[in-house]
Amino acid sequence: MRHVITNHQRTTTLSTSAPFVVGSERVWHKYASLLLAPTVLPRIVLALLGFVPIGSLCIALFGLVPLYITARFVVLPVAAVVIALGLRYPPIGRLALLGLIAGVAATATYDLVRLAFVLSGKWSDFIPVIGRLALLDEHASPVWGYLWRYIGNGGAMGLTFALLPWRSVRAGLLYGACICGCLFATLILAPGAQQALFHLTLLTATMALLGHLVYGSALGWLLGRLTQQRIGAAAQR
Repeated sequence: MRHVITNHQRTTTLSTSAPFVVGSERVWHKYASLLLAPTVLPRIVLALLGFVPIGSLCIALFGLVPLYITARFVVLPVAAVVIALGLRYPPIGRLALLGLIAGVAATATYDLVRLAFVLSGKWSDFIPVIGRLALLDEHASPVWGYLWRYIGNGGAMGLTFALLPWRSVRAGLLYGACICGCLFATLILAPGAQQALFHLTLLTATMALLGHLVYGSALGWLLGRLTQQRIGAAAQR
């Protein structure tokens, strides 16, 4: 009798755990199919390339490679690679373009906050410095610094965000906070970074964090709207 009960218990246990085993196998198959999809590698590459402009600026502030060198021999070739990959893989390219547009618009929203502090005299406008570093010209027009900021920094980081699997204001807020954390680390660790950009105080840190949270939330919201519109337009065709 014990033997029969034992066998019955084992059979019950196996039959109860079977759905979990099958479910785990399905999850692993799903992730394996995603990793083996032909568009996964281009998507990862594009997402990483989105950080090249801001990474080049960070490297320059650490005194490793001047920005005018990386701007010509790294950033510009990378921009060509991004365009080529976008044309080669149109669905990813369209998504990256939406991210770029959302990133530029989110940067403009950020600047509504930042320029308010600049005009009040509580924060210096350090953006033109970027253009001077990129062109190695002390008299370079501020337009070049803002061009780098809007397309190279805000737009390219929006491109990266668009290629991530999250679409929400909350994800955008976390993304903006992480970017701001990297900025703080650069200002603290890179020699001369605070002299080149701005001095890190409680007030400037608060303003920078607020601006990046505005950027992230606007990016998450805008990208969600643009993605929904794209899906809706595709469904009507």
